[in-house]
Amino acid sequence: MCITIKKILSSANLGWTGVVVGSLSSTLVWSQPTPALEEVVVTAQMREEQVQNTPLAIGIYNKATLEQLGANSLTSLETAIPSLNFGSGDRSSRGEITIRGVGDYARNIGTNARVAVYIDGVLVGRSRSFDQALQDAVRVEVLRGPQGTLAGTNALAGSINIITQQPEDTFKAGLNVNAGNFDFSSLTGSVNIPLTDNLFTSLLLSTTEQDGYIYNQTLDQYIQGVNRDTAKLKLRYLGVERLTLDLGFDYLKDDKDATNSEALGNGLFNGFTLAPQPLSVAHNAEEYERRELKGATINAVYETSDSFQWTSITGLRDNAFSELSEEDYSPLDVAISKMDEKNDQLSQEVRLTSPKSESFDYVLGLYLLDQNISTNRQAITGAVFRPKPNTSTKTPATAGVESASFYLHGNYYFNSRWSLTAGTRYINETKDIDYSSIDTTGLSINVDHLRDQQTFNEWLPKLGLNFQYTSDVLFYSSVARGYKSGGWNADFLSTLENFQFDPEYAVNYELGVKSAFFDQRLTLNASVFHARFDDYQVFQFVPTQTGSGTILSLTNAGEVTSQGVELDMSAQLTKHLAMSFSTALTKARFDEFKNGGGIGIDYDHNYLPYAPENNYFVALDYSRSIVKRAELYVHLDYSYTDDYFSNPNNTDANAIPSRDIVNARLGLTLDVDWDISLWVKNLTDEVDLRQKSVSFFGVPRGVYTSPRTYGLEVRYSFN
Repeated sequence: MCITIKKILSSANLGWTGVVVGSLSSTLVWSQPTPALEEVVVTAQMREEQVQNTPLAIGIYNKATLEQLGANSLTSLETAIPSLNFGSGDRSSRGEITIRGVGDYARNIGTNARVAVYIDGVLVGRSRSFDQALQDAVRVEVLRGPQGTLAGTNALAGSINIITQQPEDTFKAGLNVNAGNFDFSSLTGSVNIPLTDNLFTSLLLSTTEQDGYIYNQTLDQYIQGVNRDTAKLKLRYLGVERLTLDLGFDYLKDDKDATNSEALGNGLFNGFTLAPQPLSVAHNAEEYERRELKGATINAVYETSDSFQWTSITGLRDNAFSELSEEDYSPLDVAISKMDEKNDQLSQEVRLTSPKSESFDYVLGLYLLDQNISTNRQAITGAVFRPKPNTSTKTPATAGVESASFYLHGNYYFNSRWSLTAGTRYINETKDIDYSSIDTTGLSINVDHLRDQQTFNEWLPKLGLNFQYTSDVLFYSSVARGYKSGGWNADFLSTLENFQFDPEYAVNYELGVKSAFFDQRLTLNASVFHARFDDYQVFQFVPTQTGSGTILSLTNAGEVTSQGVELDMSAQLTKHLAMSFSTALTKARFDEFKNGGGIGIDYDHNYLPYAPENNYFVALDYSRSIVKRAELYVHLDYSYTDDYFSNPNNTDANAIPSRDIVNARLGLTLDVDWDISLWVKNLTDEVDLRQKSVSFFGVPRGVYTSPRTYGLEVRYSFN
């Protein structure tokens, strides 16, 4: 079955949708009674509306889809979202996200990512906290392209909204038990209790463990497993007329043994010789990664008698991470690094949402953010390091962000067909840093409390024109400005020459169509985009002058263009069979990157890191009643990722071959209360590289995709 699917896709690719819509429509699909696709409601424009009526390029993943995919965290959604890439993808503490070929992660406290992740309207914080648990998610919205007007400063590539289940007025309880190979086990329990007629509460507790799949022969142990605990407590109060008050607390803890890479070739210390096969290492360091994410949210919504809505969202986040990594990728005591970061933040948003009328609607709001970040990272040389053993480089630093913004966004309807979408956000942002570098190795600089402050003031407008061709076909166009603030490369440095970097800007042009056919049994959405970036911020590893290793560099590269086409399709082929298909064809390149590899070495026209040209995803879902109150279902999905580079220099040392993956699930629901399923991820057990680079010591290194995993999941719900 897997080979057949691959052959169909490789021979037809985008043309396969034409086969489905064309030949099947007359013989298999719409000549017989077939249910319509479920209507999907989104809040991408800060009000509830049908996704097919929203003039934005959005990827929607509801609770049923998340369950079929077995997506228990944000990173596990990657294969189902063609426009999205999670970079190295092997450490949840990294949090690298790329959308439409544009992205990065906040490697140090002086910079920010280009994608904003929100949970119930609250910014989750730094990159290290992006990989959130999804056990109680009812929907994940992936908004592609600059979202500055509504999402703010650091949504230059896009934003991701996670919407979770709120307490309800009926008693419910659920238990999810999951077990599989690599000693995988997961237990999730939830309960929803109406305490009074107006006060409801819910509690979710979850724990997941799995043994590692990478064998460290030096320490005789398996690493890269899972050890995660999650807890969520929520309250909803409806005791005041027209007021909905939600209070939520969440906690997530990751604590596992994990490496950031494995050697792909012989370096200075020849660790690859001892462990040359994939998914094996010869590391002497006791590597780990740890995260602890805590948050509290107060969400109040008051609806006036004339249907205006006042919303207040208060978010308090406290996130911490630490990791220890091998730096020589050998069994010798040469060098390790200890990375850490603490972030606490308070955000407050107040907005007014108008009711929809025949003439116009709007939302206006005020957003405040106070963020404090600190780190005590260090790199330590071991006993065999020459010429200075047992020395270190430490970079203690603190940073702060104070941001205030005002936004206005709305739609004006000329008539029943033509409408104008317009909005703007004004941002005032002040950032400060206190950076030190304490070095005894002779490889880095020494700096004592370098203090700096920068203030940024920007307008982020958006303008769009929409045409409702029929009740089921919407054409839309837009031009939007994106922005990412400047900052500092507060990392292990050999020079302060490029310590400070400037803001970057983007202008995104987009044309799209959202359409539904055959009584809502087929939806077909497409978008064409062209985004131009100026003063693009680039983080990369650059060879040292001696050629013995690499150094870190974060600079403004010049100009970048990201352009392409996206297609999303869902079809209810028969009463029992549904299909979804999505693809992204993207070209993201440097138009100008002078001296990117050093004086006289330009990277003009090179591809951006983690920017494959072609991705696609296809899923088939079949369900049928087999006996009274019992239903059998089958899910099968296939994804393909084109080749790409992991560094701006685009050399063979960081070229990532194309890869594909097949996942499947076979399940049975009984009396609605029980759901029992067998699942498998990476069915064909592909071992593919997803990241390649060169370490500080010149060791070729990389990260492979996870091997085949399978198991049995049992869900029980009680109402």
